[in-house]
Amino acid sequence: MAWGAVQITASQWISTGVCRADFQRPNGLVKSADYEIFCQPLNSGQRCVVTGRYSTYFTVEVRNGSGALANLDFSFQMIGDNY
Repeated sequence: MAWGAVQITASQWISTGVCRADFQRPNGLVKSADYEIFCQPLNSGQRCVVTGRYSTYFTVEVRNGSGALANLDFSFQMIGDNY
């Protein structure tokens, strides 16, 4: 199954420092969580970690320079199998 482009349909902070990003795949073809997410905080000293990968969304935990959970901007890249 081919992946093609993925559309982020919503993103929200579900608790302090934990972001959920919902996505939709073309034609709803792929129903598994067979993908990788790479995230990068936008400021030095901050940290983000992918904490969950699901078939229609993923979650990311973001921490500030002191290590506390915080709602901070980050970028991400989503990669999946194209076969």
